[in-house]
Amino acid sequence: MKSKELENPASSPEIEQLPVAGVENDETGVTSEQIVNNEEVKNEELAVIEEQNPQTTGITEAEVIAVAPIHENESELTDAILEPQLDVVDEEDDPFHDDEPTADGQPIHDYSSYNKINLINTLRKIIGEGDVDVIKPHADAIKACFYKIRNHEIGEQKAAFIAQGNDEELFLAESDSYELELKDLFREYKNLRYEANKKLEAVKEENYLKKVEIIEEIKTLVNSENSLNNTFQMFNELQLKFKAIGQVPQSKVKDLWENYHYQVERFYDFVKIDRELRDLDLKRNMDQKMLLCIKAEELSVNSEEPLVTFKELQKLHESWREIGPVPRDHKQELWDRFKIATSVINKRYQQHFEQERSVQKEQLQKKIELCELAEGLSGFVSDNPREWNDVTEKVIALQDEWKKTGFGPRKENSKIWDRFRAANDSFFQNKRNFWNKSKEHLLQNYAMKVDICEQAERLKDSDEWKATTDKLITLQKKWKDVGPVPRKQSELIWKRFRTACDEFFNKKQTHFSGVTGDQDENLKAKKQLVSEIEEYKLTGIVKDDLSVLKRFQDRWAEIGHVPFRKKEELQNKYHDAIDNQFNKIKMDDSDLNMIKFKSKIEHLASLPRGWSKINMERDRYSVRLRQLESDINTLTNNVGFFGTSEGAQSLIKGVNDQIDKLKTQIDQLKSKMKIIDEQEEIN
Repeated sequence: MKSKELENPASSPEIEQLPVAGVENDETGVTSEQIVNNEEVKNEELAVIEEQNPQTTGITEAEVIAVAPIHENESELTDAILEPQLDVVDEEDDPFHDDEPTADGQPIHDYSSYNKINLINTLRKIIGEGDVDVIKPHADAIKACFYKIRNHEIGEQKAAFIAQGNDEELFLAESDSYELELKDLFREYKNLRYEANKKLEAVKEENYLKKVEIIEEIKTLVNSENSLNNTFQMFNELQLKFKAIGQVPQSKVKDLWENYHYQVERFYDFVKIDRELRDLDLKRNMDQKMLLCIKAEELSVNSEEPLVTFKELQKLHESWREIGPVPRDHKQELWDRFKIATSVINKRYQQHFEQERSVQKEQLQKKIELCELAEGLSGFVSDNPREWNDVTEKVIALQDEWKKTGFGPRKENSKIWDRFRAANDSFFQNKRNFWNKSKEHLLQNYAMKVDICEQAERLKDSDEWKATTDKLITLQKKWKDVGPVPRKQSELIWKRFRTACDEFFNKKQTHFSGVTGDQDENLKAKKQLVSEIEEYKLTGIVKDDLSVLKRFQDRWAEIGHVPFRKKEELQNKYHDAIDNQFNKIKMDDSDLNMIKFKSKIEHLASLPRGWSKINMERDRYSVRLRQLESDINTLTNNVGFFGTSEGAQSLIKGVNDQIDKLKTQIDQLKSKMKIIDEQEEIN
């Protein structure tokens, strides 16, 4: 029976991993930037939009980020664009983390032919180059290839450990210095990402100062003494410079854009540029924003992918903010149209994560139930190895069910996992203590059975038939009283003992089959008995008929041996006659089969090499019996995982029916083995 302690699977993500805004990645330390989309063109302001960093990691539970109110001159508030923040599961803490690369694209280079040393050296070289964006796909690919090699090595170690006769439960993988070096390199890589992020924040602050300077320059254009053409050209250049500068700190985005748009509008008002040029610019902006409305409306009807449509909506809001003002008489109309599509997408997006939260609560409840079951088994104590194996199967089934159950709410994931892991660790520690304690006892039993085999082998050539038979029967009873031996030696030592016993009893059978004297009289008596059996007319009363047939069988066994050359022919006639009478009796098939089986064993026991066949038959029944008992344990364990719905009750009934059939087969096998044991004592 194989058992296993709970270990961290290589690839079984419990929920789809999503990008997250404003959450620090536990693995990389990178914080995603939130971008606030805000545009104010003559009292128009957009809702705050958060931009997601594409390098952020997986999330598990929604958290709502507030949306800034629109300008007081807007006709109504825009619907909030909500960004849920789900759990970030650290790779070192998550027992079910997928070690394979998770990038959307294929790795830049194929490392599958590299050994561990080449992989370590290559990663060290790439990290040394210091380009964080270039490192990530290589690091993911190298990590996957390394652990593929490492897992293969562990598998070979485990196979060698078991092949040496050791218990699978006691296996511990050897430490790997290359794995430790790989982890050190990934820590260095994590630090690089952290430093890169710090530099990025510094760059954002610098960008902010540059944009403030440009706004001040736009502000001074109002009082410029240059010609209108030169002033307008300078204005356009400053706008291009402003838009070309990169991102700024999130906390300063809103005020910056409000100030910028205010100064732009002030410039338009004071320089009094040509009305036609102004209208042309406004119309171009209107056409661009109308196109954005159309795209947003197309996204709003896509209800199948709420996450994808939300990301695309963020891009549209960013474009809307950058386009600029539109004619006043179309401003509110365009904004309302764009806002309606935004509200639909936001609502669907939030509903998606509300459903996720509901599912997570259900999954948490399932995990609590699994913890309770595991805790109930954690204190199991027994001196029977088979019982330990049976309970181990139940624990492993709980582990498999745990893997199938998704994550719960973020705040509960770590606690519930620690609780489940503690219960599993407690059980397997108790089991390990049991096997360590019982190993010495198993070896003692093995030594006792070796001694029994040696005694049987010294007796197998004896011709003192009665005395030796009694001694061997005593050894057989002693064998049954001795407890189990190491599994690897169990079958070998049993065959050794069985061979010695069979050799003696076959010789005994051969000796007595050739004895003369009263055999001719016995032959006549048995022929007469066969005739009586054939001529017997059933009364129709089952109990009376069975009693008569049983007396026939007893008389046959009492008569004694017949000449060897006539034995097989007479035996066949007897069994044909007695089986024919049994077949005529109207009784339960199982009872009838058991009676016929007993007759068959008695027949085989009378043959020179019959006991070899009988022992093979008993061994086959013993193997089948263990298999049926294991099947019942598995089915019984499975029933515990069914729910209480109508469909589940139907499944439970089917499984219980199957268990009843297996129990019936077990009873029949035990009855047959009992018949064989009783016949062995007679002989």
